[in-house]
Amino acid sequence: MQKNCLSRTRRDDWIVMSITASRTKIGRIMRLTALLLTVALLQVQASTSAQTVTLTGKDLTLKEIFSVIKEQTGYLVFGKQELLESGKPVTIVARNMALTEFLDKVMKDQPLTYKITGKSIALSAKPAAAFKPVAPSLSAEDTTITGKVVAEDGTPIPGATVKLKNSNIGVTTDAEGNFILPKQDGNEMLLISFVGYQTREVPFRGKSILAVMNIDVQKLDEVAIVTTGYQKIPKERATGSFGTVSRAQLNKPSINISQRLIGAVAGVQARSMDADGTPSFEIRGQTSLYGNARPLVVVDGFAIQGDFSSINPNDVESITVLKDAAAASIWGARAANGVIVITTKSAEKSTPLKVEFSAFTRVGKKMDLDYVRPLASSAETVDYEMKAFNNWSALPNSGALNSNVNKVWSPATVAMSEQFLGYITLAQRDSILNRLRTQDNRQQIKDNLLANPINQQYNLTLYGSSSKMSNALSLLFEKNQSNFKETGYERYMLNYRTMAVITKWLDVDLSAMVQHTRSRYDGVTLADINSFSPYEMLVNPNGSYTNISQYYTPILQRFVPMDKFPYSDWSYNPIQEIHSRDSSVSQLNARLQAGLTFKLVKGLTINSRIQYETFNSNNRYLRDENSFYVRKTVNEATTWNQGTNTLIPNLPKGSILNQSRNKVESWNFRNQLNYNRAFGSKHEINLAAGFEVNSTVAELYGYPTTYGYNDETLTIGTFPNGPGGIFSPITNWLGNNQTFSYTGSFNYTTERYYSSYANLAYTYGGRYTISGSYRTDASNLITDDPKYRYAPFWSIGGLWNLTSEKFLNGTTWLDHLRLRATYGYNGNVDKFTAFMPLIATVATPNTWTNDYTATISSYGNPTLRWEKTGTWNLGVDYSLFNGRLSGKVDVYHKAGRDLIAQLSIPAVNGTTSQKLNNAKMTNKGIELELATVLPIRNDDIVWRGNLNFSYNRNRITDLFLANYSSPDLLNGGYGAYVVGMDANTLWRFEYSGVQNGQPTVLGPGKAPVTFTSGVPGDARTYLLNMGTTVAPYTLGFINSFKVYDFDFSFIITGKFGHVFQRKGFNYPSNRTRRVLPNSKLSEVVNGDPGKIIPLPLTPVEPLYYFWSSFHQYVSYLTESASHVRLQEVSLAYTIPQSLLRKMQLNSLQFYAQANDLYTWYKNDAKEDPEYPLGTLKPMPKLTLGLRLDF
Repeated sequence: MQKNCLSRTRRDDWIVMSITASRTKIGRIMRLTALLLTVALLQVQASTSAQTVTLTGKDLTLKEIFSVIKEQTGYLVFGKQELLESGKPVTIVARNMALTEFLDKVMKDQPLTYKITGKSIALSAKPAAAFKPVAPSLSAEDTTITGKVVAEDGTPIPGATVKLKNSNIGVTTDAEGNFILPKQDGNEMLLISFVGYQTREVPFRGKSILAVMNIDVQKLDEVAIVTTGYQKIPKERATGSFGTVSRAQLNKPSINISQRLIGAVAGVQARSMDADGTPSFEIRGQTSLYGNARPLVVVDGFAIQGDFSSINPNDVESITVLKDAAAASIWGARAANGVIVITTKSAEKSTPLKVEFSAFTRVGKKMDLDYVRPLASSAETVDYEMKAFNNWSALPNSGALNSNVNKVWSPATVAMSEQFLGYITLAQRDSILNRLRTQDNRQQIKDNLLANPINQQYNLTLYGSSSKMSNALSLLFEKNQSNFKETGYERYMLNYRTMAVITKWLDVDLSAMVQHTRSRYDGVTLADINSFSPYEMLVNPNGSYTNISQYYTPILQRFVPMDKFPYSDWSYNPIQEIHSRDSSVSQLNARLQAGLTFKLVKGLTINSRIQYETFNSNNRYLRDENSFYVRKTVNEATTWNQGTNTLIPNLPKGSILNQSRNKVESWNFRNQLNYNRAFGSKHEINLAAGFEVNSTVAELYGYPTTYGYNDETLTIGTFPNGPGGIFSPITNWLGNNQTFSYTGSFNYTTERYYSSYANLAYTYGGRYTISGSYRTDASNLITDDPKYRYAPFWSIGGLWNLTSEKFLNGTTWLDHLRLRATYGYNGNVDKFTAFMPLIATVATPNTWTNDYTATISSYGNPTLRWEKTGTWNLGVDYSLFNGRLSGKVDVYHKAGRDLIAQLSIPAVNGTTSQKLNNAKMTNKGIELELATVLPIRNDDIVWRGNLNFSYNRNRITDLFLANYSSPDLLNGGYGAYVVGMDANTLWRFEYSGVQNGQPTVLGPGKAPVTFTSGVPGDARTYLLNMGTTVAPYTLGFINSFKVYDFDFSFIITGKFGHVFQRKGFNYPSNRTRRVLPNSKLSEVVNGDPGKIIPLPLTPVEPLYYFWSSFHQYVSYLTESASHVRLQEVSLAYTIPQSLLRKMQLNSLQFYAQANDLYTWYKNDAKEDPEYPLGTLKPMPKLTLGLRLDF
């Protein structure tokens, strides 16, 4: 812990008065990478306030005066005992007097003189008058040791510790790296140390010392302090289980800082990731069935409403993961899922202006179209469509317009239908089918709809500080092109942070984050490109757009006077569609923080802090008249009298505009008292206690749909015949009743929390630490019964530092060994459960009755209370062989109780199930971390490795459901939670072959049942438990190699012991949509009907459509999800210092990084278990960039 304490230590006849100053880290240690593309030279002037002294007194001794100087200015005073005692009493009146002026007055009539060096004052006897014989006296040079501590490049190191070996006399260097120590016998040995550097022993040889410190590659990435968001705790006194991310990881290029957590911390599992690699996390297993499952994210001491995207990854100084109760219980009711604490960068004290610039471009491969769109070939599709049409279809009726025109059939099926109805000949049909068999639209999709994902990021950061004030400003610009054309975003972010010492008793800190993002979504989606057949081309040979019809086109042409409708064009083409819409989301987010720190007495401070967040989103979806959406909406809303062939438009022509806006505002206010004090050399107390209040309000407003909109004139149309309804009924083109919504919708939610808390830790002799915390939370989300609303959360913990024990003093190979034990409770809440009955109202009145309607959305839980998770944790931290081998082991048990679950209740209550606090669940696990550092050739060639492994076993231990049906267990959700099972258990039917032409599965009593028959009874007795879908075993392996100025690293992650469902054949039938057999067709055609569901074995199977729904629940589609992923490979080159001096730069680094290069799967299907076939999986990406600072 950093502390300020006055010590008086007698060593022979010396009195040493010192203040152990707060250590500051050297920015240059951290400047490992950088680069400048374009930046103007900026200059900031900082002034340092002069040190002043205020003192009024009569007959004061020199000792008393120098004690006051030390307390008011922090200057270290050295003087021989006999010199101080020889001083005369002083009477003085000084108010804000400059230190030098004050000393001149004090020394005016004294037999002493002084010399100021840095933050030290050395006393010596005044020289004797000329020709007057006096006894010899010692000068400051004769009685002191002076020196300077610098880095390898000559930069002064402030805050370094300089001690006399085998004594307790020591000082810290000043802002210029200077120090002064009392001389003993002239043969002193000095011990000099600083975080991130190798400790040096330097002998004193009678001259001023220049100590050059060498970077310690073994400790450069070590995080010595962990933070909970409320406190900063030295690792050696932290009883809880913490995980940290190394600075080497944080310095790598990231679009989202969450990517740096992947594989870096044991027990932190990325549950799901999008195509950009942005994950969602789970810490030590699932702790809730219905409540919030995300870890709490804390930035600079406050929980935030936004996600990781609201954080500039270049501004992050450290990431700490709080995993057990002692670490996270200070966050109480929001900590059951773990806490991720992020601290942003700030300027060190007395740092001259520093400018950092970074830029990178990341380019990925286009998506694997055959993987995300796994369709059968064109020829296979046509052949399958013919079989489906002839055997398993609901055949069209030539005279039924209403039942047929909206069938979105493919060209092949339409040709078969037209031949069946007699409109074309068999030869014409076969000619069409043969042409379709040879067409393949994949290349046209790639060229016209898909794009290479590209991300560009530029970041500029400025740091500067004086001894009284520090400032940090960062500006980020990011541009993203997604996997689909006309889809992407631009993001601008500004961060500013300042800290100032106003007076000796008051510090102020302010920070601000402002982010603007504009996203566009004009491109297609995966659903779009999976909606048409592989032979349907997008562009004709002459370059015109094709029609991928959304109607049964021949029937439309035969019966409908298409040219008389408001829009005569009824065609659809995805290329035309993306150019006919303007869909965008504009977000303006801000986070403001302010704090006051009152320094009352020694070790006692009060913090008063406030945070305000606002998130504003405006969504705008505009489709112009060229879009199929507008033409279809307006045409189909037209009243058409088929008898008279007359039409009455009911919607105006023009664009259609949909808009909505979201706003979230959050306030958080906290007052906290801190007491950190050491008593003597053995006792230390750390206390934090306070209260905080939080309020969050979210509003959503959906504007009514605007028809006939003109974006240039900003005019809108009206309903020519009203909106429809009981008083003015309107029919659409097929004679069905039609109404139009003309009102907006509102949604309002509010959350309020009140918390009081305290955290106390006591350390004895640097060996034993005990800690305890207590927190009470209350919220409007909990019932108003005080015994439930004010929930206590608490923790206790202990730490034993064995290496401070005498029996391990002589163990040279053991750096440190610490044992930890903790127990306590955290909490959670389900925001979607109410403690009183609730109804849900429809925003607009019913258009036929003109009345408002409502439904019962919740019958209420009158004893709704906090979910609680009790956790015990046992841990060991160790370091061996001077840091070459280090790590930790943690064993934990989490027991959740009062969990919200859907339980069976008597029907007399008006419902047979209700969400109540009545479930229990456990998570048991072990976490291992192993780090090694091997200097192969001093600091020039170094290997660093970090391996983490974790195991978690989840079980539901208490829950009551009266009935478990097969649909509930098969589909998951609340009906699939079974006592004694993992919360993420996958249940499946056991396939039992074909009987009487029908595929069967094993039902009750292991008797075969067909797909079309019901499967009654308790599904737990006949369904197979396939295992959990969440990996119980996870692995992270980070390696780096430094070879002179090159740095090479790679990250490997692994997940084991879980299952997933691979892609099976989809068994499409020919009913109302296109028949799109997937690429697993050959697997079924060539498969064994006893092992895999075949195609229908009878010529006609009218119930074939059941198969497409049932096939996904058979056990043979379940495969092992175990896999190992080469997550990242990086190579960086740092320009040598000899060249940088000529360029007037501090550092310059170029780097290349590749992501998502290869994944090893255990499953036979060769599918990525995290991105199964048919989903968008990340493709290999290459990043090129640079970083610099000056």
